[in-house]
Amino acid sequence: MERLLLWIGALLCATGITLIVANLGLHVMGLGASYNLGDPTKFEFILVPFWAIGLGVAVVGGICLVFWRRVRRAPQ
Repeated sequence: MERLLLWIGALLCATGITLIVANLGLHVMGLGASYNLGDPTKFEFILVPFWAIGLGVAVVGGICLVFWRRVRRAPQ
């Protein structure tokens, strides 16, 4: 369980940070990166920027790492 939490947390944090850095790089170039959560066939456009997605993924990864530390410190 410890190793699983560590790997999932590290991968999610790395993915989140990558999305945030990619959004910053595209913003410097004058481009906007977003993901459409709406239904384009119905002309529903709910655009979520990559930094918000990356922040959410990084927070979930951070929570996994916090639980990893708690599991590691727990007496067996």
